[in-house]
Amino acid sequence: MQALNSGTQDYFAELLGVESLHSGFEKSACQIRLGEHHRNALGGIHGGLIFSLADIAFAAACNAGSAVYIGLQAEVRYMNGVQGDVLTATATLMGSSRKIAHYQVLVTDNGDTRIALFSASAYRLSQ
Repeated sequence: MQALNSGTQDYFAELLGVESLHSGFEKSACQIRLGEHHRNALGGIHGGLIFSLADIAFAAACNAGSAVYIGLQAEVRYMNGVQGDVLTATATLMGSSRKIAHYQVLVTDNGDTRIALFSASAYRLSQ
């Protein structure tokens, strides 16, 4: 998965098995097929995986243009347990200024259940 237009590979996304569906500054989406290795000690999908998937979609969106952004802040609200075997994270630009971009990322399972809502802001490093 290409997270940055600079050609830099996102090795963590590759390690997790995240696939890019589409990437643009205003909207980006990615997904992951779940396996037993994604489960926590209680048998549910690990919250860290859900956070990481949302963060990867956020990074793909804010870095889809010509500028380079880094994350400033992120938070997640877990809303439901995962029922399916695929998670999709869709990042949507909520607003931006010359140096800051704000996104919301909705994570859903393949039954369209809302699993988590992730909100994040990024700082623009370059043009």
